[in-house]
Amino acid sequence: MDAREQAWRAFVAQYQIDVPEHLVENELNYITLEMRHRMQYDALTGGRPHPFAQAELDAQADELRQAAYLEAKSDLVLKEILSRHDISVTRQELEDEALAIARRQNATLDMIRTFFGEDLSMLERDIKERKAIDWALAQAQS
Repeated sequence: MDAREQAWRAFVAQYQIDVPEHLVENELNYITLEMRHRMQYDALTGGRPHPFAQAELDAQADELRQAAYLEAKSDLVLKEILSRHDISVTRQELEDEALAIARRQNATLDMIRTFFGEDLSMLERDIKERKAIDWALAQAQS
């Protein structure tokens, strides 16, 4: 985990917001399902077998619940920041992000536009969330 992710997690951990139990349960179900799929994939691709997958998951229950709580809380914190602050995305930021993705994926800008839409509007949410995290981390430093 990089320093930015650690700082964001620290910000989320101290942020005061109610986290409904049903959101934690939804995240926990998702995390558990993802782990089951990884275990099955390991077994099918010649990796480590998991003959007692449920026992492995049970042994990690507290850790998985904490991760689910943090994920649910993180989503709520992001939504609250975005609702309280006018965070916008310019056309240039969309273009810059699309170009960065194209470079990382060794693709053309046209390919990126095909995937994200000609107006690149599907990238807007990701950029807004990144800006919200940037804002939060700046607040934490001041």
